[in-house]
Amino acid sequence: MLYRDAPEYAVGHTCSVSWSQDQDRAVTLSSEWVPTVEVPIASASGDEEFFGNLVDRGENSVLGSQWLSEAGGSEITAGLAEFCQCYSDWIVSQELRIASLPSEHHETALRHLDTCRQALNRMLEGAKLLANDPEALLAFRLANRAIWLQNEWKRRGDPEIQPLVWRPFQLAFGLLCLKSTSDPTDTDRAVMDLLWFPTGGGKTEAYLLLAAYTVFLRRLKARGATDGAGVTAFMRYTLRLLTAQQFQRAASMILACDMLRRGDEKCPGVLLPDHFQSDASISIGLWVGKDTSPNKVEKVGEDGSPAQVADCPICGVELDWSVDENGERVLATCTDVTCSANGDAGHLPFWTVDEDVYRELPSLLIGTADKFVQIVSKPETGRLFGLADAHLNPPDLIIQDELHLISGPLGTMAGLLETAIDALCSHKGHRPKIIGSTATIRRADDQIRSLFNRESSQFPPPGIDQSNSGFAYTKKGSPGRLYVGVTSAGRTASYIYQAISASLFQAASDLSFVGADADKYWTLVGYFNSLRELGSASIIMQDDVTHSIQLISERRAETERKLQPPVELTSRVKSDEIKDKLKELELDRSSGAAADIVLASNMISVGMDIRRLGLMLVNGQPKTIAEYIQATSRVGRSNVPGLVVTLYNANKMRDRSRYENFPTWHGALYRDVEATGVTPFAPRARDKALHAPFVAMVRHLVPKMLHSPNEAMKYRAQLEDMIDRICARVSTIDEPEAAATRKELMEFLENWIRRGNLKRYWDDWSDAALLISAEKAAESQASNFSKGLARATPNTLRSVEASTKFVVTERET
Repeated sequence: MLYRDAPEYAVGHTCSVSWSQDQDRAVTLSSEWVPTVEVPIASASGDEEFFGNLVDRGENSVLGSQWLSEAGGSEITAGLAEFCQCYSDWIVSQELRIASLPSEHHETALRHLDTCRQALNRMLEGAKLLANDPEALLAFRLANRAIWLQNEWKRRGDPEIQPLVWRPFQLAFGLLCLKSTSDPTDTDRAVMDLLWFPTGGGKTEAYLLLAAYTVFLRRLKARGATDGAGVTAFMRYTLRLLTAQQFQRAASMILACDMLRRGDEKCPGVLLPDHFQSDASISIGLWVGKDTSPNKVEKVGEDGSPAQVADCPICGVELDWSVDENGERVLATCTDVTCSANGDAGHLPFWTVDEDVYRELPSLLIGTADKFVQIVSKPETGRLFGLADAHLNPPDLIIQDELHLISGPLGTMAGLLETAIDALCSHKGHRPKIIGSTATIRRADDQIRSLFNRESSQFPPPGIDQSNSGFAYTKKGSPGRLYVGVTSAGRTASYIYQAISASLFQAASDLSFVGADADKYWTLVGYFNSLRELGSASIIMQDDVTHSIQLISERRAETERKLQPPVELTSRVKSDEIKDKLKELELDRSSGAAADIVLASNMISVGMDIRRLGLMLVNGQPKTIAEYIQATSRVGRSNVPGLVVTLYNANKMRDRSRYENFPTWHGALYRDVEATGVTPFAPRARDKALHAPFVAMVRHLVPKMLHSPNEAMKYRAQLEDMIDRICARVSTIDEPEAAATRKELMEFLENWIRRGNLKRYWDDWSDAALLISAEKAAESQASNFSKGLARATPNTLRSVEASTKFVVTERET
């Protein structure tokens, strides 16, 4: 029903096709050698007929973050009522259209609009909560003030940045999740709310608002007690580039929260509780691998860099990251002594070294999904959940960004580990609220149930057209991203690649192509599906492309463009170099130092947000449609449309198919997103790591078993209760595997008890432990691992299969 206006009239053979149509029939058909399709970009301002008045009023309406922080309670209540009425009116308008649809779509349309009504009711409940709960209202106002404040800091350095005005979907999502985030007993607490919105729409700001609200509400409800301290929210990612970038964005917001707490910044009309200034700092932590940031203070200078935020969010001066005089902590300090960022503590509330994270327990903890595997091997990780000697409440909120990446083998391993994470977060009797975001996903219900053992609710829910969900609105005739298809038929792929590159480079340097918009097409982003292809292109860029540019410039009587060496953004780049490379890409053409070419892998698919980039050359169809959408959305993120040229290898079946169907699938990109599979309790997954979440739960939840595995027999009843909890989860997610899961866990427990006087839970090499690193075990190939002694356990969610070593020998025939 949603894509009924995206028909397919023809398919090419070696060529592509195009057509013109009159209403619901094709008028002309033609073959195309270089097909083009303009894919419109959905507006985040919502359906202008219903939200236009609020959007036009901007910062002086309920959409203004400053207005929401300063207005009185009755004004906010009235403003939110008006906002919800806009969505209600949109739903009514869609209901009136159902009669005009073909009869086979009526049932689907009614079901969709019923889901919209449910979302509206939850938004109204959020507004009602703010009207009736003074603490919730104060937390909401402070959260808006913090978001507004950090945006004002950015405006000081860039006057072109506008005052922060919420896009309708951002405010709506906040209202939707407000009640279930605030009340642990709310029925929707067990629902994962998934924010689905096209790339570049502003999903990050929406869940940062909820994170700030949760931090403030927890402090207010604690009323000065220690219940307000500890890790309040987890924010998880899968890629280090995205994790580092989002840490920088969230760090500015957390600093604003802490300045409001200590009174260095004021929220007009708001009287803060007396205990606020004496409460623990509102802080942020980064929990990632040592290649990005050191795990120990003593490793600073050897492993990755702790300096994950380069400049002060307030004044823009460079931050100093150094070990304190006692050699115990790594402190971030603004080098401008007049800046208020350092506060009474003398440093910013940023923690990026594992040891500091475990000790300080930051309010918002940002980490990679891989890092959470450490709950099995490291006892100090329990403090993050309020356990061990922390004696605090567990996190109230979990944010899973880019949910579509938690799929396949990675998602399967993550789903297994989530069994323990959910249990640790629920040790006070209430499960945390989980929200997620994505721009490309299909069958999210199945994926969320397998990962988190929860029902799901997608927002905004679809209406009756793909182009209008009320909050995401594609206006006909609005500019979009232009996709161009080129085939290698008749030539080698490398020849076509260099020819296209040279043409794009020289065209961008045309003297008639001037102005601010010209800079958007100066830097070419080359996207590759493999490092092998990228390596070949790097050579081509410095040889064949240079020669072709010379020929083109001579033929056109133009000045030849000289190229600088390519900038690379791949997994081969060290983490501490990524920030410098991203800064380099932000330099525009007028600086004289703008990059000419960026050679990138799928590392940039969800991690690069540089608004000046507008030109991309995709070398071959990516493996999935989701990856194609995510990668190509890295360009054209400003007001200037992006240009994406995709080179299809005619010798590859998938490439040729996409080229021959170019207008069809570009006309409905999101329809073709592949469903992802997650099978955490499948036999092979159980073989790898079923015992890992069980051990993590035992260590952290059974008293006196954190450091020693020797008490298994003494606490056998509690360990069997853990097995019951795991099997109950399996029965909900994958019922046919429940019996086998119980059998394997009981066998593991019996073996654990039989081993008697174990020295420790974990060891990288020794078989005297209960568990041993699977990676180290594969390296050593020690025979005793196969005898059921130390159980090989993954130390990561990714490299779950051991490499096969082989040698090439010569033999006589």
